[in-house]
Parts: sequence; C-alpha cells; structure tokens
Amino acid sequence: MDDKDKIICSFCDSDHVSLYSPYGTAQLVRQFYCHDCKSVFEFIRWRNTNQDNHIEHSMRFIQH
Repeated sequence: MDDKDKIICSFCDSDHVSLYSPYGTAQLVRQFYCHDCKSVFEFIRWRNTNQDNHIEHSMRFIQH
C-alpha cells in the first residue's frame, strides 16, 4: 500500500489501524479501529487526493 493509500486515524494520526466494519453510517464509508487511541473512525472509500485537499481545508477551519 502506498503512503497516499495508507489509512490514518482521524483522531491521533496513527497508522496502527485495522478494519472494523466494511460499511459505516453509509455505504461509501468504512469503519476502522485505531489500536493507539482506541477509537473507531470512518474513512471514505474511493477517496482521492483532490478530496484530501478539501478535508485538510475543513480541518484547518475547525481548528480555528
């Protein structure tokens, strides 16, 4: 798996994650479990780098 395809925890940025459920609250997301912060988070399937830019922008907005 390339670094750009690596699943990263949305809470602690760890890559020590495993698939929790193939479907989350919608069919377009998967749920993963982070073994470091013990959180379940959702990851959008079929995400590409253009969408990553939108996510980064949203995170900056939330933090300010």
